[in-house]
Formats: sequence, structure tokens, C-alpha cells
Amino acid sequence: MDFCFATHDDAAGILKIMEEDTAPGGLKLLYTRRSDPCASFISESGDSVAGVIKRSGEVIATIAAIPRSMYINGSKRRVCYVTNMKRLKGIDTAINWYEAFDKMCKKVNCDSYFCSLITGNDDVSRMLHKKRRFMPYAERLAAYRTYIINPKVRIKAGPAGTEFVKAAADDESGIVSFLNENGRKKNLFPAFDRLSDLGDLKAEDFYLLKRDERIVAAGAVWNRSKVKQYVLKKCTGIYSFLRRLNPLISKLGYITFPQDNEEADFAFISFLLAQNDEADLYRYFLSRLCDAAADRSMLVIGTDLNNAKHRVLKSIRSVSFDSELNEIIMTNIDGREPERFDGGNIELECALL
Repeated sequence: MDFCFATHDDAAGILKIMEEDTAPGGLKLLYTRRSDPCASFISESGDSVAGVIKRSGEVIATIAAIPRSMYINGSKRRVCYVTNMKRLKGIDTAINWYEAFDKMCKKVNCDSYFCSLITGNDDVSRMLHKKRRFMPYAERLAAYRTYIINPKVRIKAGPAGTEFVKAAADDESGIVSFLNENGRKKNLFPAFDRLSDLGDLKAEDFYLLKRDERIVAAGAVWNRSKVKQYVLKKCTGIYSFLRRLNPLISKLGYITFPQDNEEADFAFISFLLAQNDEADLYRYFLSRLCDAAADRSMLVIGTDLNNAKHRVLKSIRSVSFDSELNEIIMTNIDGREPERFDGGNIELECALL
């Protein structure tokens, strides 16, 4: 078995492994990066690397690392999101994960590392949390929930005394300033100088709440379907029943469920921040944003369960699934003690996972 950094020629092998698993539960969602996962990872960060482990030329395990500049305890740090750590089903060969982490760590050279795991992925969770002498290990940071919302949902929101507007290209500097000013107060929020640092995001994707001409809340409707997708593999239980009632449940504010093996039509609600984390601003913003994005089939937004947005989102009709955020302790690999995250103060963007 050999570890090597992936090339575009490995795309089919990576996708094969990536698409073997669906989220557990009645709504079996497949998260994937078609058609070229290597290009998808690079679109997240120019420093991204993907690794593969091969046996007789066949890709039998994968891992990827996406480094970004992020805020940790109020300071900019080079932080790496580790993802797609998977092995081909039916392979009983031991995987040399130490070599994979060692080579990737040297390549990306980051200050801190983290990952997310779908709740219920117990085998991987046990493996990552086990402390071993020569391996990195994970420590739980926070519970994270991803909400899938029908933009036609009715959100009860009182008057906020603000003006809701769609941003234009010349609003970029104000958006960047507002997001960095408020995001630096949280852990794992990206630090950036221009929106293009985050991918194909533009000022025109944003909506703003203004009070006395000043931005008090901002958020984007960001379509990332070119680089990452959700595919509904199967509905079971209550979700299968609800899908048969699609027209009715849509009028009630629930999402319209795709058919099996159909790619979901959705956009992310991204980089939603409000001044002082005011719940009333989040509620009013989401109400107006859903009206503005009514042409979308679904909107997806994620937040940890300590976040002020969670207190608003949990009252909205939605479909949701849970993940576990973990800090990966790499001391056994690079010898450095990481700067610890405060798991109670996280602002992690779902569209970047």
C-alpha cells in the first residue's frame, strides 16, 4: 500500500469511497463533491491537499485537508479542516493513517486542526477519539446542526426598525469589514480580505440589514452546487410518508422532498452574522431572506447548538441532521501543542464544510 497526494486521475476512486456512505436516519442524504473532488477541494482553498492510499493501483482510502485563515481566540491562525477520511467498504487491510497525517501535516503546516462527523458514525468517532502514542486524536468541541428550510416557511418576526436590502458590488468593503469585525469574536470564523478569498462568493450574493445607514446584520444566499451536492438516496419511515404528501407539506412550510437518487436543489444561507448576536435581528433577517429567496427549493444553514442562531432556527419548520465538531490534536505528529478552541463560542460556516 502506498500513500500519495491525489491527482485528478484519482477522482473516480475518491468519489467511489465518498459515495458509499449516507447520513444515518430516515432521510438518507449523500454528501458528495461531483464530478471532480480534487477540483472541489482546491476551490475551497488554494492550499488544499487530498491524499489517497492505493493497493495494486486501486484507491482504498482517502483523506483531505483544507487550510484557511481563521479566527482563534480573537487572532488570525492557519487552521486546517480535515475531511473525507474514509476507507473502501469491504477492505480489511490496516490503513497507515499515521503516514497520511504525517505527510499532510507537513504539507499544509497549520496551527490547529478540526473535523466534523455526522452523528451516528460511531466507528470513525471511536477511532478518532482513541488516544494512541503515535497517532493524532480528536477531542469533542461542540454539537452542530444543519437545517434544511423551505424558503416559503412563515417566520414570525416583529418589526426590527431596520432596512433590508440586497447588496451591490460596491458594498463589498462594508460587508468584509462587518463580517471580520463580528466574526473575530468567534472561533473558526474565516479571516479574509476580500470575498473571493472564500471561493466564488460575491457581494451581490449578500443581503443586508441596515440601521441609520450602518450594517447591523448580513448574510448570503450562496449556490455551491458546482463543487458540492446533497443527493437523497432514500426516504424511510416518517419521511417516506411525508414525501407522498409533498404538495401539502410544502404549503405548510416543510421542504419538498426530492425523489430517490435526485440531487437536491438548494443554496446555503452563509456568513449570517448580526450585531451583538441579537436574536431579533436573526429572526427578522431570516424572515425577509426567505421572502427574497422564494425561488429556491431549499435553503441550508448550519450552526452549533450554543449559537444564538440555533435558538431562532429550532423554532422554524425544517428538516435537520446533527454532526459533532472535533479538534484534532496533532502533537504526536508535529510535536506542537495546539491553541485550544472554546467550543462554546464557535461560528462555523456550513458551506465551507
